[in-house]
Amino acid sequence: MNRCKILASAVALMLTATGAAAETVSLETLTRRQFISSANARCNWFEGPTLLALKAGLLQNRNAALNHGIAASTVYATIDQARAAANRADCNNPALKQEVETLRGAYRGFVAQNRLTLRGVRSEWLADRTEERLSKWRLVQYQQAGDVSMGFGLYGTLKVQTLSVMAQFRGETPYAARLIVRDPARRSGLINRDALAVSAQMPKGVSPFDLSFAASGRRSTQIALTNAPRVNLAGFTVDGKFAGHAEKRDTLRFDFPLSATVAIGKLDPREDVVVAFDFNSGTQYARFEAGDFVPGLVFATLPSPYGVK
Repeated sequence: MNRCKILASAVALMLTATGAAAETVSLETLTRRQFISSANARCNWFEGPTLLALKAGLLQNRNAALNHGIAASTVYATIDQARAAANRADCNNPALKQEVETLRGAYRGFVAQNRLTLRGVRSEWLADRTEERLSKWRLVQYQQAGDVSMGFGLYGTLKVQTLSVMAQFRGETPYAARLIVRDPARRSGLINRDALAVSAQMPKGVSPFDLSFAASGRRSTQIALTNAPRVNLAGFTVDGKFAGHAEKRDTLRFDFPLSATVAIGKLDPREDVVVAFDFNSGTQYARFEAGDFVPGLVFATLPSPYGVK
């Protein structure tokens, strides 16, 4: 499956579960945005990157409602009601056209951003669209578990990325890694939502029906696995404060099939994906919160407005 088809598949998931998240969770906003998204199938107001961004915002709003404790039955009933109403929408209704223009303006502001922080219940995804030709984390969730530092997400340039996990272990190092993702089509129930940690114990909720993606290989690199302040070559932040440079350490990198992004996109935002690190002495399990992975993926892969005349 090529990268464009994978991204399209991940975005298609947003049609079945939506939302728009901000500091305040609003079912009214969810209703309006779902209505517009569903009506667009007939009215063709949006296309291309604008439509992708709209659906990313909808999914983010759905996730926020679930993360703030609104019952899933209420959230999905709201979505279904908005879809049903959209089937009767008048594409030329002035109020609808005004909402469409509002969303177009929101997209222009959204796509002009070069970084985005998507906060979950226990962690956050960081998206970065700067320095488009440089290989770096484009979407990452950092984690410090005891003396193990990790990063999981999309790594590469703006045009070419891999789904990777990088980890810094002290002492023994793993020889292989697997990504475990629940398959909602085969079973319900969420994989462990406890505090994030690395453990020799299989996370609660993992079953033989889950999907498993083997890493393509192991390689070594040097990187700082932390959300350090962004500095220039001299170590100064944008507001002129000296912060130095985060220490780069020996790091192991494992790359997973990019098709796994589709599997992650089907998950409840509150649940975890599992990375199983295989050592000669046994297996260690790390967990990363699914959260707003798909909205972050869309943001990281939208066409960049920078350098375009």
